[in-house]
Amino acid sequence: MRKDKEGLKFIIKRFFQLMEEFEDHPGSTFTFVSFIRNFLRHNSSDVLPTIEIMTIIRELKPNVFSSMKQMAKQDPILEFLTGLSMDLQVAEEKLHSILEAR
Repeated sequence: MRKDKEGLKFIIKRFFQLMEEFEDHPGSTFTFVSFIRNFLRHNSSDVLPTIEIMTIIRELKPNVFSSMKQMAKQDPILEFLTGLSMDLQVAEEKLHSILEAR
């Protein structure tokens, strides 16, 4: 179980790195879609914070998100994921609480 949590923390840290490293430009979309696909493959006994990840992309990278919506027309899973949303502040707090958990 500890290994699950450490793996999830690593993935969330990587997500925040991507958010800093890549501009809000359609050219960055493939990087975020690849991250999401790998993120969804993570085996965890906990619920993955998928809604939180998608909300942060939607709010902080609107051009990337718009490009994802276009790609989603041919990908039902991506279409479902781009429909997920919650409050941005709550999403950020949830991810940070996972990172701070022991």
